[in-house]
Amino acid sequence: MERLDELFDTADAVLEGRESIDRLYEFPEGMPERRPVENPFKRSALIVSGDRVKHLRKVFSRPADVIIFNVEDGVSEENKPFARLLIRKLLLNADFDGSKEVVIRINPIDSPFFYDDLTELLPALPHAIRLSKVRSPEDVVTLDRIVSAYELSRGVEKRFIKIQLSVETPQSVERLPEILSASERINAVYLGVLDLFAELSLSQKFQSGKLGEFLRSSFVFHSRSHGVSPIAPAYQDYKDLEGFEREAKKEKVMGFAGKMCISVKQVEVANRVFSPSEEEIEEAKEIVRIYEKALKEGRGGVACNGKFIDQPIYKNALNILRFSRS
Repeated sequence: MERLDELFDTADAVLEGRESIDRLYEFPEGMPERRPVENPFKRSALIVSGDRVKHLRKVFSRPADVIIFNVEDGVSEENKPFARLLIRKLLLNADFDGSKEVVIRINPIDSPFFYDDLTELLPALPHAIRLSKVRSPEDVVTLDRIVSAYELSRGVEKRFIKIQLSVETPQSVERLPEILSASERINAVYLGVLDLFAELSLSQKFQSGKLGEFLRSSFVFHSRSHGVSPIAPAYQDYKDLEGFEREAKKEKVMGFAGKMCISVKQVEVANRVFSPSEEEIEEAKEIVRIYEKALKEGRGGVACNGKFIDQPIYKNALNILRFSRS
């Protein structure tokens, strides 16, 4: 903890012009523990820009299921090298215990920052790399090959680093099934309606209309059918928690797994909204009770409320019970 405090103090000094960025380059890098993600949910995905030192200081103490370190939108071109470097130093001095998914959001593949993002940040061994503004399956294949080569060269467990995608272009919406089939690493996709509507030359007010509903429904269907978690868009008015909750409840009913968050208070609401309901929790308790009784009796499956319960259903019930307490 003392080392991280020193890191953040150094970063503040660099931003304020009291120290050269060379001090940040010289900051030691460790070999922290990397455990796979144990949390099966993505109820809340909190995004923090890499040049916001104040927010980074407390980020690992936040209750978000997913923490996204951002070097794309929200970080100026001038600050991208600083943000990239600070995220690398932070993650190479922090253990991952598996309770949170650690993700780095990088710049688009056709940007001048993509190569530097990967070469500098892959050594931090995040749980996932999130590619911004994906447009084609070829974008995903390219990223997959680079990550595969890195894992192989460093002796990292195969497919430890997942891929997540920002769906915020008309091309990505149109070709989403192909894109989601392009890599076995993909475990989450984020719908970016602000960028999407801007590229379509449409007013943001249409988000709440038929087109917005169609885009969300189509996005969820294709994501779920490919076994990928669909994450709902951010709600920009971070002070309007009632509006955030109303939107999140609608998106849960549509099938979203969780929601992008830009504030800690939004995280708390998202965790509550996207957590299992009381009915789901009671059903899970019954499934666990009946299935474990069947195991003791030497049976591999059993009927419960008209459904056949086997090991995958049992594991899902255990996860529901585990995270209903989080």
